[in-house]
Amino acid sequence: MPRRVFYRISDRPDGLFDAITTIEPDTVIRRDGFGSLAEAEEWVDGLRILMAALGAPVAQETDTERPAFETAPVDPPRSGQLRTVR
Repeated sequence: MPRRVFYRISDRPDGLFDAITTIEPDTVIRRDGFGSLAEAEEWVDGLRILMAALGAPVAQETDTERPAFETAPVDPPRSGQLRTVR
């Protein structure tokens, strides 16, 4: 059975954007430091293509679909860093 994949894009006080992807049940992948919202959305489009090849559709996270767990960054991210948080 394909796993559900959710993403959200958050804006930061410094004007950059982060993409946070949750692959159920418990994998969180962060891509930090996009220079624009368009760059973050382009990355999500690539994620959609990759996940479609694996049979796992990607959906934008909503409050009702939010996974039941929370994660926190292990250490401060560097701009453009891709990180898996478990």
